[in-house]
Amino acid sequence: MPARRVVVVGHGMVGTRLVEEIRRRDPDGLRVRLTVLGAEPHLAYNRVLLSQVVAGGLNVEAVRLHDPGWAAAHRVLLRTGVTVTEIDPLRRLVSCDDGCGESWAVPYDELVLATGSRAWIPPIPGLLGADGQLTERVAAFRDLDDCARILGFARRGSRVAVLGGGLLGLEAARGLAARGVRVTVLHPVGHLMERQLDAGAGSVLAGTLERLGVDVRLGVRAAAWDPRVGLS
Repeated sequence: MPARRVVVVGHGMVGTRLVEEIRRRDPDGLRVRLTVLGAEPHLAYNRVLLSQVVAGGLNVEAVRLHDPGWAAAHRVLLRTGVTVTEIDPLRRLVSCDDGCGESWAVPYDELVLATGSRAWIPPIPGLLGADGQLTERVAAFRDLDDCARILGFARRGSRVAVLGGGLLGLEAARGLAARGVRVTVLHPVGHLMERQLDAGAGSVLAGTLERLGVDVRLGVRAAAWDPRVGLS
């Protein structure tokens, strides 16, 4: 019986854990042929640790889930830096593009979508340009490229506003404060991390952040961004 062709779209933590488990059960690849397609150019890494990359406590190599040779050693065909442009469920084909003019189709018997999520950009004038891309000195916080963008303009002593007092926003704020950046968190709700914490716990968290040098402003919404004058 031929091996089943399993294609995993997404080279993040979930997709990588799935691949590890499949290879644990089928180490020689006799039952499953694995192909992994990742949009980012990087090898899989631990997103939970990105705030420590921003803080300077860890480098890119330290947050990788595997070394560069892991995929080949475990009979996994890994393609990074590719975009899936179309899925044809009738023909069981995944169409891919590498952004450099090369496109191809990957056949599958089973398809797994492990693409994760992307940062939500609030509809604040000035954050996005006419091309739909983030404007000057604006960054999301979701992946390694975001970390590099943030560190490109967040120098010691500079001022950075973090929009959102949820988990990711506070991780970014803590990491930047550890680098000596003057950080202000703007959160539209009356206490931080309202989805996880009640008002009392949110108040304790706000006090902890303020002791770390983070200015926390609650019940505040940003109105507009202008790279010449800042956030209003």
